[in-house]
Amino acid sequence: MAITTQQREGFTMPELEYLAQCEDVTIVPLYRMDRLELVRGPVGPFRPPQKAQAPLWLAVALKRANRCRIVAPKWLSYSHLRELCKQEEQPESMFARLPVHYLETAHILLGAAEDDIADSQDIRRLLQDLREVRQSKTREGLRMLNPMQLQMDNLSAAEINEIRPLFTHAFDMLHRLDSLAASEESQHQSQFADQSYPEFDDAFGSSFA
Repeated sequence: MAITTQQREGFTMPELEYLAQCEDVTIVPLYRMDRLELVRGPVGPFRPPQKAQAPLWLAVALKRANRCRIVAPKWLSYSHLRELCKQEEQPESMFARLPVHYLETAHILLGAAEDDIADSQDIRRLLQDLREVRQSKTREGLRMLNPMQLQMDNLSAAEINEIRPLFTHAFDMLHRLDSLAASEESQHQSQFADQSYPEFDDAFGSSFA
């Protein structure tokens, strides 16, 4: 299947955040609410103070209407992010496993529900540190790019989106160089085959028959 221009150039941050808002988060409803019938399926009912799952976009809407509190995901805590930063900084370490939309989700939650997130300012700093160290590792991975594959597990959607334009261009160039080298090799083999010596073939053929 052909790759579209949009796929080559990547997505904008608002587009990525739109996708992230389909992910579920935990809320604590402040009012009783009946079950909601959504396209994706039913959500609720909501009975305070019981925790419930809701898509991020709905959680943000309820939060802005003062109808719920949003419970920060476990990965969006100071202690967890600090440990992740330490892991990422270890030499030869792999990318830590994080939600595919962790950057977008953190950006939305810190904007809409900062009062529900403990140590929010420290978390912002740690997210920036984490982003920078993972960007550095991504650049190192791109230096090892080859025509067959690029192995960098556990990248998030935003991180993949950042390297997509460079990667697709570099991968195309590598394929062209690889095809050119294969074509030149084929020409050399053809020229060698043309330089045959029938007299040697006859002599050796009779000797080893």
